[in-house]
Amino acid sequence: MADGDVHTYYEDGLWKNRLEGGVRASNTSLRRVDAVLAGRRIAKKRHVGHVVHSEQGEVEDERDYRRRA
Repeated sequence: MADGDVHTYYEDGLWKNRLEGGVRASNTSLRRVDAVLAGRRIAKKRHVGHVVHSEQGEVEDERDYRRRA
C-alpha cells in the first residue's frame, strides 16, 4: 500500500486508525467494527486504500478507494 493509506489495527487494548506514514492514530475505538467503519470512511473520503489488520497484526482485508482513470 502507499503513503496516505488507512490502516486499522489493534494496539494497547484499542482499535486504531492511522494514515500510512503517520506517527499517531487518527482515531481509536473499543470495538473493532467501529474502527473498521471509521477507517473505511476516511479512506473513501481521501480516495486511498484501507487495510484492516487482525489483533495479531496480520492483514485480513484490503480495499482500494482510489479514483480510476
